[in-house]
Amino acid sequence: MRATIITIGDEILIGQIVDTNSASISRKLNAIGITIGEKISIADSREAIVTTVTRAMSESQVVVITGGLGPTKDDITKTTLAEMFNSKLRYDDKEGEHIRQLLARRNIAFTELNRSQALVPECCTVLHNAYGTAPGMWFDTAQGGVVVSLPGVPFEMEHLMDDIVVARLAERFALRSIVHRTLITRGIAESILAERIAAWEESLPRYMHLAYLPAPNIVRLRLSAYDVDRREATQAIDSEFNKLYAIIGDNILGYEDESIEHLIHEQLSKRGLSLAIAESCTGGAIASKFTAMAGASKYFLAGVVSYSNEAKRDILGVRMEDIERYGAVSEEVARQMAEGVRRVSGADYAIATTGIAGPTGGSEAKPVGTVWMAIATPTATYAQMRNSGNDRGQIISRATAYALEMLYEELKKLF
Repeated sequence: MRATIITIGDEILIGQIVDTNSASISRKLNAIGITIGEKISIADSREAIVTTVTRAMSESQVVVITGGLGPTKDDITKTTLAEMFNSKLRYDDKEGEHIRQLLARRNIAFTELNRSQALVPECCTVLHNAYGTAPGMWFDTAQGGVVVSLPGVPFEMEHLMDDIVVARLAERFALRSIVHRTLITRGIAESILAERIAAWEESLPRYMHLAYLPAPNIVRLRLSAYDVDRREATQAIDSEFNKLYAIIGDNILGYEDESIEHLIHEQLSKRGLSLAIAESCTGGAIASKFTAMAGASKYFLAGVVSYSNEAKRDILGVRMEDIERYGAVSEEVARQMAEGVRRVSGADYAIATTGIAGPTGGSEAKPVGTVWMAIATPTATYAQMRNSGNDRGQIISRATAYALEMLYEELKKLF
């Protein structure tokens, strides 16, 4: 079972907004056994819609469209689809009253433009949008497939997919499962990982497909099986992943969406330990990893972004003579930052980062991407230097991952 996802809007094509709808729809369709064959973004034009939707209907059993259902003249998806399906528009009283009431609650007048949103093709099944003014539409095609048109507003689309579309698709088609399972590795480069597990990969059943998904300091291994019995495939994939413990056991972090910060979160919470963070080049990125998780207040005491040398001195107690002698980006300063934030906060553990995130500020001795990280514990302080690339965003992301890895390794001693 194949699907094509079409997002409509000039604002997507010119990069004014980021298309999150197609990613969300992909996940929901995949979960019920529908393979995504293609994702397409097109302009708000009749020609683009007719050409793209016609081709999609010939290649996919399911076509999901988002966008172009608003009240203004540039929103032409509905009228174009009505034309394609040789259907006239009719006024839907239920949708019209819903739109009227929704606008009244927002103190917005019910104009002719708003009224036009209750016009729907006679041949479609109306999908009630409880959260907005643009109803969705379901078309049955002559080829036995389905075209679904949904509003482009993400949370409205999400509700329609969750509340109506997914269930209708599952009922309409006899779907076999698609199973994805992801194992997460850490502390090993993608190329080295591939070499170590080459024999395992070669021995995988032919119906399983392996993908490598690298990110800073981790590599996700995703095994996928298509058109299968969900229970049997899940058990088979888990069995294959279990074999990896004998090969790369020390590098396995966990499954699915597991992360180092979540494991640290669990250990600190479980053991009643506390954490503080002092950041320079990472600018609060490490602290935000923890504060984004519910329950972080149990252990997270303080985060200091000490960007200037004076802040490092006045807040964290870093000796100015050491900054002048060794530089702000140095082992000595990283150690003192970690020890300083641990001392002033009273935390059990502390992380510190200081580096050159660029694009300027580097030198031959300390090029852009040089980052010193330190971990202060109840008994000792450890520091290491890592070069984290030459792109500012990449440097911050990698330095964050390396610092978390350092703390995780230290906490593992308590496991």
